[in-house]
Amino acid sequence: MTTPARACLTFGELAEYWTPDTPQSEIERIESHVFECTECGTRLADAERLRRRLGETVRAGAFQAIITDSVLNKLSRDGVRVRSYTVAPGEPVQCAVWDDDEILVARLRGNFTGVSSVSAVMRLATGEELDRVNDVPVRAGASELLLALSAEGVRRGPDAPMHLTLTGGPGGDEVLGEYVFDHRGTHTRSTRYEGPTS
Repeated sequence: MTTPARACLTFGELAEYWTPDTPQSEIERIESHVFECTECGTRLADAERLRRRLGETVRAGAFQAIITDSVLNKLSRDGVRVRSYTVAPGEPVQCAVWDDDEILVARLRGNFTGVSSVSAVMRLATGEELDRVNDVPVRAGASELLLALSAEGVRRGPDAPMHLTLTGGPGGDEVLGEYVFDHRGTHTRSTRYEGPTS
């Protein structure tokens, strides 16, 4: 009698293994699978390397990815300064960063029912492609995705609206949402309260 093959773990499950928010029962389930699956063991090691380098990478300004809430919580606990915006499809959001922000997180709202992975392309209004991520796993039942951008990258970027297109679905090319980020520059925090203006 053969034992049926167990489905491999998603990258999201492997990444969240290292976060303190993960319940003990989930840790035990992941470990049980990893001990029997060489491929997932290798991917778990990759996830650990990513986790260790993530804060450094964010601060260096070379980071764009779709992440999980657990990873975002870990970055916040590690002292990374996060600015967050919620964006609905078709509704432009006016966004800016403070001069000491390190990461900008866009909570992309949408209907991701039945979607197992997405790809994201960021373009200027002219059509010039700025960046893309491909085949990112999506958790079942998700109603939003977290797109993390380097705040330094946003500061260096053009002062022009940026258009993000999410695609996925059964064929992989169905448009799931169009989002517009109207970048409004970088603001400097005042260290002294000046009082109300008249």
